[in-house]
Amino acid sequence: MGRSSYEKIEYARKLIRLELPYREIQKDLRNRFGSGMSNTTLQNLAQENEEIQMLRAKNKELEKENKFYKKIYFELLETLKKQTE
Repeated sequence: MGRSSYEKIEYARKLIRLELPYREIQKDLRNRFGSGMSNTTLQNLAQENEEIQMLRAKNKELEKENKFYKKIYFELLETLKKQTE
């Protein structure tokens, strides 16, 4: 895959994130790169984008959960230190 192919894919991903219809994405790609991209490829890129968004949301959720458990751990540790004194 050449540099222009990589740029084309990244540009298509950007347009997908903007939630443009495939027809407009194809038109934009043709204007910018001289050719479009198969709708199947665009669908796969859109699916990857959805998966990335889902994983980011899950990651945020897990980070919050981790922060909560750390807080509980340190509170418990502090309580145990006070009891042993």
